[in-house]
Amino acid sequence: MSSRPARAVAFVLVLLLASLSPLAVPASAHSAILLDVDAHHVVLEPGQSSNVTLTIENNGSSIRSYNVSTDTGVLSSLWSITATEPVVENIFPTWSKNTTIVVQLSTGAVPADSGSFNIHVTEPTQNITSIITVYVSVAPSYAPLISFDTMGSSLASMEAGAQSSFSVDVTNAGSVQDTLLLDVEFEPDLATWWSNQGSNSTGNGTGGNGNGTGNGTGGNGNGTGNGTGGNGNGTGNGTGGNGSSNITVLSNLLMYGNSYTGYNNLASLMESLGVVNADSITPGGKMLSGHWDDINTSLHISNTTLRNPNIDWDYVVLQDQSQVPSLPTNDTFWQASMNGAVNISTEVAAEGSETVLFMTWGRRSGETGPQWHQYSINQNYTIMQDRLADGYTHYAENISAAGNTVWIAPVGLAFKTIHDAVEDSGSDPTQSGNLFYDLYDADGSHPSLKGSYLAACVLYATMTGDSPVGSNDTIAINATVKLQLQQAAADTVFNATSHIDYPWSQTITATSSERGLGGGIPAGWNVQWSDDQLDNMAAGTTQQATLNITVPADVAPDYYGFRLFAASTQGNLSTSTLLVVHVDEEHSLSIAFLDQDSEFLPGMTTNTSVSVTNTGNAEADYDWDVEALSGPCAFGLPDPVTLALLPDASVDVTIQVDVPATATIADSCEFHFEGSTLEGTSALVSGAESFTIAVDELVDFELTATNAQVDVEPGTPQTYTMRLQNNGSEARTFNLQIDNTEGLNTIITSTTDISILAGESGTWDVETTAEEGAVGMYVQAFSVTRSGIVSEASVDIEVLATSEITLAGPIDGRIVMQPGTTSSTAFTLSNTGTRDVILVASMTGLPSSATAEISHSSLMLSVGETSQVYLNITLNTNAEPGTHPLEFGFGGTGASAVEQVDLQIQDRYSVLLSSTSTQVVAGPSNNASILVDVTNFGTATDVLQLSLSDSSDSTWFTSSLSTTSVSLAPGATSTVVIDVREVMTGATANGVTITLHATSSNDPSATDHLNVTVRPQVAGAEITVIADVDKAEPGDIIRGTVVVKNTGTAYDELLLTTVDMDCGVTTLFELEAGASSSAIPWSCTIDETAQSGLANLEFRVTSTSRSDYVDTYAEIYTVEPTYTSGNVLDITTDASTYKVPYSGGTSVVVTVTNLANTQVKGVLSYNGEGSGMLIGQWTRIIDESAVNTFDLAPFASTEFMLTFTSNIENDETANIVLKATYEIVVTTTTESKESDQFSISIAGPAEPPQGVTLPLGLQLDQSTTLNTLLGGWAFAVLLLSVMYLRRNRRVNQNIDDGVESEEEVDEENEAEEQPLGYNECRMDDGKVSCPSCEARLGVPRGSEAPFRFTCPKCQTMIRVVE
Repeated sequence: MSSRPARAVAFVLVLLLASLSPLAVPASAHSAILLDVDAHHVVLEPGQSSNVTLTIENNGSSIRSYNVSTDTGVLSSLWSITATEPVVENIFPTWSKNTTIVVQLSTGAVPADSGSFNIHVTEPTQNITSIITVYVSVAPSYAPLISFDTMGSSLASMEAGAQSSFSVDVTNAGSVQDTLLLDVEFEPDLATWWSNQGSNSTGNGTGGNGNGTGNGTGGNGNGTGNGTGGNGNGTGNGTGGNGSSNITVLSNLLMYGNSYTGYNNLASLMESLGVVNADSITPGGKMLSGHWDDINTSLHISNTTLRNPNIDWDYVVLQDQSQVPSLPTNDTFWQASMNGAVNISTEVAAEGSETVLFMTWGRRSGETGPQWHQYSINQNYTIMQDRLADGYTHYAENISAAGNTVWIAPVGLAFKTIHDAVEDSGSDPTQSGNLFYDLYDADGSHPSLKGSYLAACVLYATMTGDSPVGSNDTIAINATVKLQLQQAAADTVFNATSHIDYPWSQTITATSSERGLGGGIPAGWNVQWSDDQLDNMAAGTTQQATLNITVPADVAPDYYGFRLFAASTQGNLSTSTLLVVHVDEEHSLSIAFLDQDSEFLPGMTTNTSVSVTNTGNAEADYDWDVEALSGPCAFGLPDPVTLALLPDASVDVTIQVDVPATATIADSCEFHFEGSTLEGTSALVSGAESFTIAVDELVDFELTATNAQVDVEPGTPQTYTMRLQNNGSEARTFNLQIDNTEGLNTIITSTTDISILAGESGTWDVETTAEEGAVGMYVQAFSVTRSGIVSEASVDIEVLATSEITLAGPIDGRIVMQPGTTSSTAFTLSNTGTRDVILVASMTGLPSSATAEISHSSLMLSVGETSQVYLNITLNTNAEPGTHPLEFGFGGTGASAVEQVDLQIQDRYSVLLSSTSTQVVAGPSNNASILVDVTNFGTATDVLQLSLSDSSDSTWFTSSLSTTSVSLAPGATSTVVIDVREVMTGATANGVTITLHATSSNDPSATDHLNVTVRPQVAGAEITVIADVDKAEPGDIIRGTVVVKNTGTAYDELLLTTVDMDCGVTTLFELEAGASSSAIPWSCTIDETAQSGLANLEFRVTSTSRSDYVDTYAEIYTVEPTYTSGNVLDITTDASTYKVPYSGGTSVVVTVTNLANTQVKGVLSYNGEGSGMLIGQWTRIIDESAVNTFDLAPFASTEFMLTFTSNIENDETANIVLKATYEIVVTTTTESKESDQFSISIAGPAEPPQGVTLPLGLQLDQSTTLNTLLGGWAFAVLLLSVMYLRRNRRVNQNIDDGVESEEEVDEENEAEEQPLGYNECRMDDGKVSCPSCEARLGVPRGSEAPFRFTCPKCQTMIRVVE
């Protein structure tokens, strides 16, 4: 109680402080005034202004008006912050109003002038204020300029072929330090430049952005007048570059994609960046082929949206499924998407719009695990990104090939820019904690808000050419991260993708080159900055940049314009101006004599020419002149004039050369050639050269044969002569060449090279030999070649015919035979002569025991023909061994041939294997055998070698022979035994094949073999049980006999046992296949605890050959019931005495046990002396059923709860006996059983007291007792008052200590309580709560725990504990 006054005092103090709170000024906001602005960060360029919308919400309970003011603090004075409404009136509770804050930035501001200001909104009546802060930034000003102050003029004069360097002034006119990039491009349109040469008007804004108020010439042409050159983005006429192709403000944008576009509502992000209206159609997982099907379907939203007559789409963006563009280009899905993109682009073009391909990004870790497309190609992000980039590039190429305009937005490459930056920093981009990781949603595929924002920035920069850096959009991303994303998008589009064309980039029609070298520069020109990058130029400074110009030597005299560019790397803008180079006229010729290798022969006139090229830079008419300088030749010009020869053009001028007949190869002729043109009135020699020609040799000769025909016999050489006549002008050496002629061999027998004077002749001796087999007429050709001239001649060669044959027999000259056999021997007969022959066969030396037959007794052979002739010899069975020389031959037509052979007669050797069976079954227990007969079928005694082989090389079986050789007389037979045993399991049921080989020792070719199939043993058994006694009581014996049969395929050892019962039958039987054992007796004793009824006795047989084989047989026997009448059940209680309070109850736990081995069921009841004084209620505990019946299996028990309540109001005692009436199910016998007697004491109601009894035997009556109680109460009140007054003088004790003391006491009390059991509860104020139905119940008066009673609501027996 001592802590409550202190608490009250503290509460009052808090209320007092709260009442003073309106006097305090809030630091930032008040809960009754809620503020918000549409832009928390405003970025302006000097001279610009913007509006910030302030939203004021009345979070109070009544209508309020608010004062609005601004606090610029230390903000630069160049900022002007104005509230358009100093007072915003009458805002209803929970309503809000908007007001405008005007933000203006004066010219001359720099980025250092950035800062913030506060907006104060005050409710004057309550004097409460909320403050919100707005940040303002000065956008840096970038302004590169190019001028010719140092040169003095924008016109430079140069000669063709000259090289000069010029100093050009480059100025950073911006407000911040900047790095400027220089470039140069050819400018063919000089109309504006010429118009400016006649006046000094200051209205022309020359350079990059064309910022003059008149004509904006060059660069992007952003002047307010006519934008000429560059991209032509001026508000007037855009001339040059891409003209009006660049759209800086997107009014309408349509996007076809899927979840990559739909995530984070990319269309709304585009609108936040400045797109007026962005619409998207993004079904999940949609491919471009699917979008094309939708667009091509009438009334589909994809069709009607594209063709909406009320909307002109600036661009239509296409985004494919995230993986398809990376697939191989021959994949059906890739092809379908590519065709869909082409078809959509055609429809887009038909609607007057242009297509933009949305290049997506690779997945954060590539593709992991099996993919639907079944390719394993995108193992990581980098590989997948490269494949996606290639895929979209190929899409664009196919769209362009179809004649449609297409652009690529490299969103995926912007992802790669961030990825590579993270990797360069040494971090793993695929692990959390970096910007690249944060571009993805949790699945590592779809974009997070940051990823979608990056995509929006890239799309915006791609289509507008404007940098997203400094965007004042309202996307909820950290400002630092947002700036990183903007810079990555700008760097990707403007710096890292020069290979990609954009709508805003300038079209270049001439050849392009690297930055600084000059794009679109005409061929032959070299216009290049010495240093194309000016680093870190301070604001307002100027530097001189050197421009090197080389003029082609052949350039036409004219005025040539070159646009010089200076670009800001920070501001992403450029400026330009025009430099004009004037090239003067020059005349020069290049003369070349290219026909010096032509033939100039004595006595002949030859036309040749010189090649003349106009190497000057101007067209001109030229006169030609030729003059002989030395030698016997004369020169002339058939056409001495060429008109209008253009620069770089060439003309061949014909020169006539006359060589006199007296000239020799030792002579040469020199001449002079020149060309001239008029320059004014004077002739100017533009080129002259002198040349020399050599007089060539006249070559003329003829080859002839001295004999027109020569006869030659094969193998006999024939000699004849070839002659050459030299009709040329010089003595020369000649060489005779002989052509190869098949069948002839011709050689030169004299000197190969001969020297012949002019007008003379010479000869060669040659020899020809005909090859064997040649016959008939042949032509032998000869030739002589010199100085490219060939003379040919030939001789007819007649080869005469000859007769000749050959006969070839066996290589070893033998015919080997055995008695009783026939032999056919082949002989080869060939006509090797050159004429046809008719031949007749002959043979001598054949023995009488042989007969012979010749396949061709006579025949005709043509020239070169070969025939196979067979000599067939048959021997009698009694032919004697020996050798007989034979002569076999053919003759006729002047030719003959004989072949000698020996006929050798030998003994015959032969062997035969046979068996009554070719199959055997083998097991591991013993050998399996098969008998084989070996017979000598030869004519002499022989030793036959025997062996076994297994072609399968299996290791399942081993095999052996009873012997490895037998010696047998002719016709004799011997029997051998093959033993086989299984040594390893695993052979197939088909088994393996082993082969028995028998070979003659005298003749290894005399062999025979027999295949034997070896199959693995299959185990099997059959159990037959005969029961002599199959009924018995527990402890008695059942018996009978058992027989085991081997039903397997081979000998086996079978083990017989019984399962779970020992019946004395464990025996190992050794049985052949199909054999049965003798009858084995068995005897089993039934377990004393066995339950009555049917039971199984299981016999088991296992194979020792096959350990996995088991066979069982179940013999059914009967266990008869056993019990003693009157001793079937046992009934017990949990106590022998019980108490029942007045109007209360008690519970008795009754256990019933079945003592028999058979099922018993029955019903419980109670009786005894005084049982009428009690009301009993039975409950079966196992299922809480209010029943008194039981059904018990053998030897089982069950419990009941018997609840007694008093039926009288005085003290009594009842003696109770429980009775079970039951039936033995198997015999249907009915009996009964009673429990031991137990007593129950019943307590009556208590008498009311008539006074009190004090110690020492003192008693007070009822009146005295009441007076004493009243006096005691009065004394207690007085004592409490005194204690309260004394307590006020004491120091108040700590409130928390008191609380803790009370908690400790409570914890101690709780610790003393024991946990409640099943259906138990405790009594509280004479009442209990039922554990089952939670009913609040009164207990019988005078009841003391522990006791039991039944809940009157749910009938659950409740136990009340202390």
